[in-house]
Order: sequence, then structure tokens, then C-alpha cells
Amino acid sequence: MVDHHEERDDDVLQPMSRAELEALRDLYAKHLPQEIHFYFLLQNQLSWNCKLDSWSEGEKRTLSVRAFIRFFKPKRDDGTTGTFVGISEDEDPNVYFHSLRETPEQLERYLEDTKRINWACRPVFSSFSDPFATVLGNVLKKFSCRYEVLSDCAYYLIGREEALQFQYEVPPNLVLRKLDTSYSDLMNERWPHRYPNSEKYIRLLVQLNGGLGLFNAANDDLAGWVLKNEFAGVGHLQVMPDYRRAGLGEILAKAMTKRIAEEDDEPVNAFIVDKNAVSIRLFLKLGYRRIDGSNWVRADYQE
Repeated sequence: MVDHHEERDDDVLQPMSRAELEALRDLYAKHLPQEIHFYFLLQNQLSWNCKLDSWSEGEKRTLSVRAFIRFFKPKRDDGTTGTFVGISEDEDPNVYFHSLRETPEQLERYLEDTKRINWACRPVFSSFSDPFATVLGNVLKKFSCRYEVLSDCAYYLIGREEALQFQYEVPPNLVLRKLDTSYSDLMNERWPHRYPNSEKYIRLLVQLNGGLGLFNAANDDLAGWVLKNEFAGVGHLQVMPDYRRAGLGEILAKAMTKRIAEEDDEPVNAFIVDKNAVSIRLFLKLGYRRIDGSNWVRADYQE
């Protein structure tokens, strides 16, 4: 099988250096709030890259491949178009793509012409914007892939100063504390969007971004949790059935929102599946506002 991440001087897409990735992030910062999900994706990857600089190669091999998204730009790109394609390795293949200035037709040609995407691995095209849905549909048809919709989501945003004002009270029968990776399998089992290898993805978020859990003070049962996701935002909010209807989701959402605002000195984002009406009501109640929609699609390869 071809190594789709090998250095290919002849490919239409070329690897980005860390300096180029920083410049791309700074370019997207000028397009906030509309481009929040891509700005935070880039910012989070740069943060992970810095953290992993001190890890040994052996330690890195224990992580989900989603820790190592490689970003590519079109050959001869001058850095002003904001065009990129981000790809994780075949064990958990995710593809991110976007452009600020390229036409959909040009972006379609990049995706068609590059050899860096392994279509047979059924990659997930993550968080792409509505205007590029037709682009992806055309590309998947060319590579004999069915367009399998996984979820439609929207991104929400709250200002840092608003987030810092959040107050919450933990019930006396519960304790709020940081999560560790021993709970990763449970969180993955309860995640409605789990997939093969997703337990390593959940563990990765706990390891590199962290999470918060509410625990029963008497027996240490995990009542609910929330993680900081790969967009450096609030995600994976879950409350166990026996603890629902007690306001724990609001406590967790407020606690993680405030923590991210304190740590990152940025506005705080969250993305929510469109069908999750309960979470949407909660985050709107907290003061988040909807910014933009996004799409998650699997390229279901047909041999």
C-alpha cells in the first residue's frame, strides 16, 4: 500500500512547516468569528505539537494518530488563500479541508489530484462547511465512494469575559475533579458516535486537553463528564442515566467553559449535533450563540 503521507515532490499538495501552520492560524484569526472551527483546529494542533516535542517516540506511539494531523497546502500557494487539507493516518483517518479564497472548483481539483488521501480506508471528512458539500460529493463519486452522512453539527461561541463570569455550585453529594485516562473506555462506550479505535481518540483528548468529571462523593461513581475537544472547545458532555434531571450538564458546561477561558485567554467554542436539542437549549441559555454549521461525512469506499 502506498504511504499517503510520504514526501511527494510531485503532489499537488505539499506539507506545511510549523511556521507556515502558525501563519495559517493567524490568517484565520482575522476571520473570526465565522471561521472559528478552523481557527481553533489549527490552534489546538499547534498546541499539541508543542506538548509532544518533549515526548519520546515510544510515548508518541501510544497515542491516537489523531494527535498527528499533517497539514498540506497547494503547491505554489502564496499563503494568502487560507487553503489547506489536514489528514490523519490510516488507523483513524480524518480529513479536514477549507479555503478562504479558492473557488469550490479549484478546491475540488486539489482533492481529486492529490495522492495523499487513502480512499480505501474510508476516511471521515470532518467539520467541512456547507458551501463545500457539493465539492466533496463530486470528489467521492470520482473515487467510487458513497457519501455516508455521519452528523450535521453547528458551532457555538461565547466571549471570554462572559465565560469568566460563570458561577456554579456542586451538590454536596458530588465532587468535581479532573478526569484521568482510566475512564476513557467508559466515556467511549457512552459516546453515541463511537467507532473502531475511538477509545484511543477519547483517551487522547484526556491526555492532551483534559476533562472534568462529577463523581459521587460516597462511592466515587462517575456521574457525568465533559472534555476539551480537538477544536479546543467544550465537547463530549455526558451525564449518566441515574444522575440526569439534576442540572449536572449545566454545571459541567459552565465549569469547562470557564476553565478554557482561563487557560487559553480566548473566546470559548462548542460544537453540538443539530439533533441534540437538549444541549442546544443548554448552551444558548448559557449565552453561547450559533455561528455556523458543519458536516461530517464518511467516504464509504465501494470496491
